[in-house]
Amino acid sequence: MTRCASPSLFAGIASFLSARTGGRFRLIIGFEAPEDQDSARDGAAIIEAAGGHALLMPRALPAPLTAFSVRMVMADGAVYVRASGEALIYLGGRAIDRSREGALAPDAELALIDEAVAAFGDEPSLPRAEEGWESVGDGMIGAYVDRCASRIASVEASGTRPASVSVSEASGLLVTLLERLGVPVVEEGATLSLAISADGRTLTTSRPEQDVRTALADALTTSPAVPHGPGLYCVDPAFVLDADGLSAGAALAALGTR
Repeated sequence: MTRCASPSLFAGIASFLSARTGGRFRLIIGFEAPEDQDSARDGAAIIEAAGGHALLMPRALPAPLTAFSVRMVMADGAVYVRASGEALIYLGGRAIDRSREGALAPDAELALIDEAVAAFGDEPSLPRAEEGWESVGDGMIGAYVDRCASRIASVEASGTRPASVSVSEASGLLVTLLERLGVPVVEEGATLSLAISADGRTLTTSRPEQDVRTALADALTTSPAVPHGPGLYCVDPAFVLDADGLSAGAALAALGTR
């Protein structure tokens, strides 16, 4: 579920989270491309001026890391600014029940956010703080890789041998995860090709969809909070409730070889 990543969106989310938490709240802001950093910083300035506390992701990273960070830093929500100008909205902490923490915001909460956004008109006049926000540490990236690798290793069958894999994924995180799992990454002659969308949420492979689902059967979650459909997977329902092509691709490479 997406919304336009506008200044009024950040003001509306601030109003929603302030009411939901009953006071000062914490919001993570992630962004897909380096060009989105200015929008993310502007959002942080609006959040700080509205009485919240903003935490910016350290650089342009796929969306699943923003979802992962919500629970890890006990934030009350997150906004992920996409290169398209849209925003993904996640809730956590005091803003949602724990079973949905770190997942995309449900329809009921999005409707309340939309109502709050509608109350803000003139975007240039919105109050903005000069400082006060902080950055999420680079250690969050390592924690994400560690958690994904641990989860995949826990369901890996004995005796499997990793395939050689070619990768199309802008951030380099999938290569890092595959190397952690001991899966060879090659440019030519790979037995499996993986492609991840820039936001990290969608996986496409050189294998038929049904083969992918069969290979990942033990890793897929049945949580109702996770979207289902072609190319959408979640390997770790405890920490990444968003559809996560990054960790699914790594799991396929480690678990799906024959």
